[in-house]
Amino acid sequence: MTKKVVPLPPQRPTPTKMIPEWQSRVAIRLGKQRYALDIKCPPSTLPREPEPAHRLIETKFLHLRKPVALGECIEGWRVCWLGGWDRGKVFFIVMVSRLYVTHQK
Repeated sequence: MTKKVVPLPPQRPTPTKMIPEWQSRVAIRLGKQRYALDIKCPPSTLPREPEPAHRLIETKFLHLRKPVALGECIEGWRVCWLGGWDRGKVFFIVMVSRLYVTHQK
């Protein structure tokens, strides 16, 4: 018994949509549905800083008589951590920080 072979037509390459450089495709999945978003925006550059700067963060601990809120400023320092009352409930311990910038020449 001979096998019958049916010749298939040659496959054409599937056309792919070219995405320009200024376009981004974002895939979003909501449950079982999948969506594709094309976001178009022209390319742009960020302005450069005139000279590089070193940014340092200074921190220190304070022992206060009254409680303070997170983010509150005390003499130019910002409260970034609340430790709470100490063991004897005399001092409220907090950590404060400030940004210190030095410029290079």
